[in-house]
Amino acid sequence: MLFIELQTDKFKRMAACYDYMAYPWHLLVVLFGVCDSAPPDSLRLVWLANTTFSCNDGSPAGYYFRRGINNDHWVVYLEGGGYCWDTVSCKARWRRRPSLMSSTRWPRARRAPALLSADPSANPLWHDSNHVLLPYCSSDMWAGTRSSPHLGTGFHFAGRLIVRAVLSDLVHYGLKGRMLLVGSSAGGAGVMLHADAARRALRSHDVRVAAIADSGWFLDRPSRARRPPAATVARLGHTLWRGSPPNSCVRNHVVEPWMCYFGYQLYPHIRTPLFIFQYLFDSAQLAAEGVRAPRTRSQWDAVHQTGAALRVSLASVRAAFAPACLAHGALARPEWLAINVSGITLPRAIACWEQRIGSGRRKTQAGCAPRKLIERCTWPQCNGSCPRLRDPRTGEEVALAVLLQSFGLDVRGAAAAMGLDARQLSRMSRAELLPLLAPHL
Repeated sequence: MLFIELQTDKFKRMAACYDYMAYPWHLLVVLFGVCDSAPPDSLRLVWLANTTFSCNDGSPAGYYFRRGINNDHWVVYLEGGGYCWDTVSCKARWRRRPSLMSSTRWPRARRAPALLSADPSANPLWHDSNHVLLPYCSSDMWAGTRSSPHLGTGFHFAGRLIVRAVLSDLVHYGLKGRMLLVGSSAGGAGVMLHADAARRALRSHDVRVAAIADSGWFLDRPSRARRPPAATVARLGHTLWRGSPPNSCVRNHVVEPWMCYFGYQLYPHIRTPLFIFQYLFDSAQLAAEGVRAPRTRSQWDAVHQTGAALRVSLASVRAAFAPACLAHGALARPEWLAINVSGITLPRAIACWEQRIGSGRRKTQAGCAPRKLIERCTWPQCNGSCPRLRDPRTGEEVALAVLLQSFGLDVRGAAAAMGLDARQLSRMSRAELLPLLAPHL
């Protein structure tokens, strides 16, 4: 009986791969390649039909695709990976990370990140959906419209045009039902920049669009290092990329349209259903402010200030999930399943959000998670489900007691109040320590 069930499931997946009536011939070749030769849980490379739009170095743009069993649900994922904003930063990026500016070394098949996995244990929400991954090679937060080389840098910046072209391809390939536009880091910012445009473009094809921005909610806070302020970087990037943020936001920032690259400025103008995931102590935000590998009390004070600012900026967001962690990016990583706020996991929160937007109900359904979960604790890493923090010098995990002591917590005093020896406290595991220290945090 088990053998029959397994074979039936295998047949369904094969049928999904070879549903040739739904696809034109040039994609059918790709789909057969996926099913015949790709390693398990991978997506196959498809070059853009419109060859006008390219990566930074002029190499062709494309995406990775795998057809799922559920024809009416699509997950389109925009990768992240930072950005460059002037000749100096772009030349440095080309020297250090050319893979983020070129497609010349893209493999024919790529292993799926967590949210695009076909394994139900790794991806309980969308394992049977159609999966599309857009590799990031435009260095422009997916906002650029510069399709010819910039004279100073020699690079193209066509991220916005690439997304538009991929969605056009997907319509020809049978895109229907619900599409989730998801992105992490710069891809998360790209999701917010593209959500309404994608919804309008696909409305006539009866495609319902919703969006999830993972770790793309950046603030224009002052820089503590020699790096230029975030607003200056956004201004320079906007000009270099020939950026095109949504007009709905630009109309409110006519003099400074680059402010629309910051989530809290853009969010009020987004009409597409949007779920925000953001660590309260986002490490990329801290790096942009010049706070790296905090070890001193003053550095940790800066971390606290950023956390407080991020918390305040999320006040008007309708659907949000914000753990008090010092990390960056979640949905592409295996640990996304374990991250929780107040005992409610990220997958459960997203599932409830999807149910709400699918049913059109505004009220919280019985037994479902609240639409907004912001960590109450104000200390970095006070959430036991946070990704582990490691010492950048040694690579070893930082003991929680040592970490909290660096924040300024009186570990000896806390130990005495609990009737414990400070050394005993420092040897406790994270799971043992957090409940004991909670009243002192």
